[in-house]
Amino acid sequence: MDNYEKLVENPLFFKWIYHPGPEINSWWETYMELNPADAPQILLLKQRFSALGYSVESMSSLEKKQLANRIMQGLESIDKKREQRRFLLGLARYAAIAILFFSIGSVLVYLRMDKKSAAWMVADTRIPQQLQGPVLILPEGTSVPLKKSTSSLDYTNPEEVVLNNDSVIHSRKNADQITTNQLIIPFGNRSRLTLSDGSVVWLNAGSRLIYPSRFSGSAREVLLFGEAFFEVSRDEKNPFIVKTSSLEVTVLGTKFNISAYPEDNVIQTVLKEGSVSIRRNGSGLFEQDLVLTPNQMASFDKTTQDSKVSLVDAGACTIWTQGLLCFDDLEMCRILKSVERYYNIHIQYADPMVGSQRITGKLDLNKEVEQVFEYITKVSSVRFTKIDENNYQIK
Repeated sequence: MDNYEKLVENPLFFKWIYHPGPEINSWWETYMELNPADAPQILLLKQRFSALGYSVESMSSLEKKQLANRIMQGLESIDKKREQRRFLLGLARYAAIAILFFSIGSVLVYLRMDKKSAAWMVADTRIPQQLQGPVLILPEGTSVPLKKSTSSLDYTNPEEVVLNNDSVIHSRKNADQITTNQLIIPFGNRSRLTLSDGSVVWLNAGSRLIYPSRFSGSAREVLLFGEAFFEVSRDEKNPFIVKTSSLEVTVLGTKFNISAYPEDNVIQTVLKEGSVSIRRNGSGLFEQDLVLTPNQMASFDKTTQDSKVSLVDAGACTIWTQGLLCFDDLEMCRILKSVERYYNIHIQYADPMVGSQRITGKLDLNKEVEQVFEYITKVSSVRFTKIDENNYQIK
């Protein structure tokens, strides 16, 4: 029972049954080609659901759960052999690869992705630890290493994707075809991305961005998990929308920063130029959007669902794109979290209270991490001890 539940709870499975399309069909076809022994069981379960003729949109969560249980009970009664259920283990292994492409999960559930590409199904979204450097995931699932820790991608030419201004890494035979790409930047790396409309995105360490090869329709939508600074090309008719796990930020043309790491409890949006409109996912019809003016920061608490707006120096908040980190009376734990992400290291606290100490200054993250620690030591009462290559302790 538990094994079949894992498959049924995958929103991509229902998307495949009730709203099939080129991308979702290709995903499952690819999986079954790589795991032919699993295909009969997957197709059998799909057939059982399809034969019922129900529409999941018209069913409550309880009804869908009860229906799934009845189907799975029937399948379990005719499928007791352990080897016939091994496909779910294969599915779990394949998910480690799929997370680089579609990132299967439940942050954006099936019922909220009508008319959307299957690639919007982004889950836990933490960067896979096995990644050794930045990588671009193309729609067919091909992984393209970006080689440099600070890389650049350019999509302004509709027929090709240019890496680091000097090499074509992907040629598109059909320039009119819109595909979904995913850029994954592990800790210790950064990247600059130029989208098809000329908008520029700086993606910080430990982040990922999902975006179309070119924009079409009435809105330009991208999906962000992590931190990015956007310089959006102005287009009055087609707003630019950044979706995160909890918020949706809409602009026409502006410069702003979003920090929305999955492991952080607070999402911060800082406006440098222009204006942005912020809406909470799942907000009611009469809930007003939050509108920022330059040098304002909106902080959204994912636990309480509350937002607050404060005045900040937008330049200081976005200078990380130049490899610098500015802070004014900021808790050390927050500063060191940025340092950890930038250098791909881990810092242990001998005393948790050390993290609450507040300091002011500027760090040059282009220098070696030991030099950064030396500066922090000068402006505070702490010292750092190296444990091994990637681990340090602060006292």
